[in-house]
Parts: sequence; C-alpha cells; structure tokens
Amino acid sequence: YRAAREELAQASRLGSIGQITAGVAHEINQPVAAIRSFAENAQGFLARDDGARAEENLGRIVDLTQRIGTITAELRDFARRRTPEIGAVAVDAVIESTLLLIGDRLRAQGVTLERQGDTGLQVTADRVRLEQILINLIQNALDALAERDGAVIRITTAHVGGQVTIEVADNGPGVAPALADELFMPFVTGRAEGLGLGLPIARNIAREFGGELRLAPSPLDGAAFMIELREVARD
Repeated sequence: YRAAREELAQASRLGSIGQITAGVAHEINQPVAAIRSFAENAQGFLARDDGARAEENLGRIVDLTQRIGTITAELRDFARRRTPEIGAVAVDAVIESTLLLIGDRLRAQGVTLERQGDTGLQVTADRVRLEQILINLIQNALDALAERDGAVIRITTAHVGGQVTIEVADNGPGVAPALADELFMPFVTGRAEGLGLGLPIARNIAREFGGELRLAPSPLDGAAFMIELREVARD
C-alpha cells in the first residue's frame, strides 16, 4: 500500500512538471540572454584594455550561471524518484523553492503573491514532497484565478502550540458547497479537465508527516487550504 501511494505521488509530481517546464524555461532564458550580453560587453572592454569593467561583467556571468544551476537542480530534485527523507525542513526555503519553480506562471497571469506571517520556522517533513503540496495548492489557485482582474494569492505561515500552519488563500470563486465535503476524495474535482487526484495525494503526503491538509475559511473570500505540520523546535 505504501509503495502504491509513493507511485501515485511520483506520478503527480511528473504531471506537475508539464505545467512547470514552460515557466522554468523562461526563467532560464532570461539569464542566458543576459550572460551573452555581459560576455559580449566583456569582450569589448578587454579589447579596450578595460580590465576592471571586464572583470565586473565576468562576475555577473558567474552569478547568473549559479542562478541557472539553482533552478535546474530544483527541477531535477522535484522530478526524480527518491526515498522520502522525513526530518527538519525550513519552511521559508520550501516556499522560495516552490516560487522558483512556478513564479513565472504567477507573473504571466498577473497574480499578486502576498507573503505574511512568521519566518524562520522548521517542520517535520520531506522537503520535495512538501513542495509538491504547495505547488498543487498554488496551481489550483492559479486555475481558479484565470482571467480574473486583481487576482491575489496569499501564503501565510504561523506557529501555535508546537504546530506550524501554512495557508494558501486566493480571491477566486471559492469552493462550491456541494464539493466541500468531498474535496479530498479521489476523482472529485471542480474543473472539467481535472482528474481529482492532486488534493487526495497532497493530504496523504501531509498525513505521512504526521500533519494534515484541510479546507479553511478564506481571508480573501475565495478558497483557502491549510497545511498543518509538527514544528521542529528552534535552538
């Protein structure tokens, strides 16, 4: 049974890759274009014996190649089959990695992303699988916000009594009351093209961490989902 759940989780990650890849390609194309420009400028500076400015441009190229490496490593880690490693995970780093993978789609749709709440939190989880939950929730919110003016997604983090919560809320149309009680059942979806597997898989992952994923009242009058995880005490 556990092996079957891991197969489903892997299939879900690979399904997300299709949506992520176009945005990641755009994220990579931008620094590649900048690298070419800085390299051409450096050639010109060297031809004029302006070593200081050439060195400055080469430093920028190094920084940009590091960014490309970070993006591609993040995508590779997210996609590859691996044994879950449950331990202390930094929530801020997970959110940053998630936005690195799907930030281009947020910008393309003109969605405002808001971050608020506590920082420096650590939870008991597997980093890549926690990213998988967040990517699923944010992609669902983006689908709900398609073609909406003034679209907002808000990620709120908090810790209370040994527990950390990560809330993903939007100002979309919300969840239909008829679906609310069945939302985490397999094959239940509010989208015509949806399979209805993303949320059940995401909830199973959260429960494997000893946590939970549930529908919550939205502070933005749309939909909101709350991830609840065990906090790892900070030194």
